[in-house]
Amino acid sequence: MRAIYRISVKEFGTIFLKKRRIAKAFRWWLRENNIPFQYSYSFNEIRLWD
Repeated sequence: MRAIYRISVKEFGTIFLKKRRIAKAFRWWLRENNIPFQYSYSFNEIRLWD
């Protein structure tokens, strides 16, 4: 089972990523630029988030 990463940013909207490394890099970039974000992940591809 693979994880799907969701990052919500006010400036960019909601972004879904399948690669953990890209999700980590994007979160690092957001922190470096002091951009607030919400982060979560799910292993269930059928029902991600409501």
